[in-house]
Amino acid sequence: MLSEGTRRAQLLHDQAGQDQGSGGAAGGDTDTLGRVQDQLGAVQNVMRQNVDQMLTNIEHAQTLETSSAELSSNARAFQSAGRRVRKQMWWQNLKMKLYLGAAITAALLLILWWAGAFSGGGGGGGS
Repeated sequence: MLSEGTRRAQLLHDQAGQDQGSGGAAGGDTDTLGRVQDQLGAVQNVMRQNVDQMLTNIEHAQTLETSSAELSSNARAFQSAGRRVRKQMWWQNLKMKLYLGAAITAALLLILWWAGAFSGGGGGGGS
């Protein structure tokens, strides 16, 4: 599929070829020149629109690039913060397990002491 500018240029080329083939008088040449200049102006307008659209696209691409760089930076910061929080939670979990183990051990020792397991009374002979 041809772009609008390409189609207009092709039309211009075809019409110029037809005008040259007709071999008209001087009045016809002026008319042909006027049509060619009008078509040239139309092609110039299309080219200006294309350049404007290209500049707009470049601005959008730069905005997208900036947003992408910011997003990448934020992702790295989030990843770093995630690692730090994971380590903090691991240490907190370890401390909690140690406290729970110490509490269970102390409770077990207290129960055994209360039951007399540490009274030191042997079953050896008495008189």
